[in-house]
Amino acid sequence: MSSGPPGGQGSSGWVDFWNRPNAIYANQRNLEAHFACLQNDLDAHLPEGGTVLDFGCGDALAAEAMAKRCRNVWLYDAAPAVRQRLRERLSGHPGIRVLDDDDLAALTSGSVDLVLAVSVLQYIPREELEGVLHRWRHLIGARGRILIADVVEPDTPMLRDIASQLSMARRHGFLMAALMGLGRMALSDYRRIRREAGFSTYTPAELQDRLSAAGLKGDRLAKNIGPTPHRHSFVARPHGATTGAQAAGDPALKVQ
Repeated sequence: MSSGPPGGQGSSGWVDFWNRPNAIYANQRNLEAHFACLQNDLDAHLPEGGTVLDFGCGDALAAEAMAKRCRNVWLYDAAPAVRQRLRERLSGHPGIRVLDDDDLAALTSGSVDLVLAVSVLQYIPREELEGVLHRWRHLIGARGRILIADVVEPDTPMLRDIASQLSMARRHGFLMAALMGLGRMALSDYRRIRREAGFSTYTPAELQDRLSAAGLKGDRLAKNIGPTPHRHSFVARPHGATTGAQAAGDPALKVQ
């Protein structure tokens, strides 16, 4: 879903990875199944008639469906090659805008109703997270929300991610392609980049502390957004922004 933000050496390594062909998705069916799952899980969280910033959006196959519900869908990815693909596919769509780094920097306080950060935090160096959270807090103003999904816990074995991928592949009919894709990944430079660029992980309690330090209250959702059930998702709001009445009627706050 993401390439992460521009930033230090670690994030630059990941941007280089996402900026060239890679074997993260086994085939087109894998890509489509992944985004179909995201679209289904995200639907209840989208602000009707509002503005969404999909930060680290990747190929954003759900963008057009999101734009049917939201007034504006702003797509940002740090990888120039990804942004180019998005512009070629979505050029002319009245509700979708692809942002580059300058466009992102020019967004004003309170201009975004929902920041989506799906499978992004692992690619942001830990020392840069504070600045990123403060920036998102600035963009949502006093009333917006941040949805952070696919957060990886420390010491999660890679085999658990592989098992999740194969389970989805079996359900959606691309198991053989997934097995071949795992072989291509094993022969690629993914592990080297993960080792050199870093792969940021957080316990739920640590991430909630990080959110609090940025002026946000983070609630963990009962189910992760996307096809990886052992990872975690959080909805964050500015401190004091949610009343009891709002929480009762908001599907985003069905938390555990």
